[in-house]
Amino acid sequence: MGQLTHLKVVLRCADIQRSRDFYTRVLGFAVQQAWTEEEGRGCILALDDGETTAGFELYQMNGADPRFHRAFTSPLENDKIDLQLRTDSVDRWIVRLSGVWSFSGPEVLPWGQRWIKLRDPDNLLIAIYEEISP
Repeated sequence: MGQLTHLKVVLRCADIQRSRDFYTRVLGFAVQQAWTEEEGRGCILALDDGETTAGFELYQMNGADPRFHRAFTSPLENDKIDLQLRTDSVDRWIVRLSGVWSFSGPEVLPWGQRWIKLRDPDNLLIAIYEEISP
């Protein structure tokens, strides 16, 4: 059996420019690749701190893509999926986000994490957290 070697997540977004701005300007991801095609527009975003690389694809598809569903143009209505980003300092994120993007927290969770929560332009829940001593 073949070994899995990579994981890529695709986030369908209603407005590629708003989402790209949020993930690059607010969260600090870098655009690795961007494209426009008949079926839509997309980009690969990555966060590379020299030790760990994390990334995903943003994609705004249109009706020319046979997979298109009108729900892709609407905000998420529930938290069936969320994005969790670990940091070494929630306090620095609080400073970085203050006056730039709305968030809640910090909140200490019983399993030894401290979280702040925010929402991307499509209402996807994003938790930025740090490990703490329980």
